[in-house]
Amino acid sequence: MRLTWDDLLIQDISPEELAGLNEWSRVFTGRYQFVCMSKFGVWFLRRPDGSTDELCPIGGTVTRMASTPEEFASCMNRQDWQERHLQSFFVLKLHERGLIPKKGECYGFAPHPVFSGRIDLNQALVTNLRIWQSMCAQLFPA
Repeated sequence: MRLTWDDLLIQDISPEELAGLNEWSRVFTGRYQFVCMSKFGVWFLRRPDGSTDELCPIGGTVTRMASTPEEFASCMNRQDWQERHLQSFFVLKLHERGLIPKKGECYGFAPHPVFSGRIDLNQALVTNLRIWQSMCAQLFPA
């Protein structure tokens, strides 16, 4: 089975879903433009200077991914980067089990990995994107 960008990324996001980033205002501040989101709800956001940051709902972390849009595009096209930041191997395994998010959904975990101490695919589920973001953001105070 081959995965496509549509299998790995959420690229079209509604204004309501984008408003979910407000939940992260304690962790992520400043101006940004939405670039895309992984199917695990990881945000990729472009800063005014052209850099791209990753906001991860699993660890509650913000990490600089690239200094320029071109550098970010180059990263996204590397398999090792896709496996690490888009969890492409996990997506493939979940697709094989028939777990495929629809519009407005993403993968989540029950319980959240912050409670179990690890990412366990047996605890993965398809969930509402806004609910997942809200729940995760509440776990990580500033």
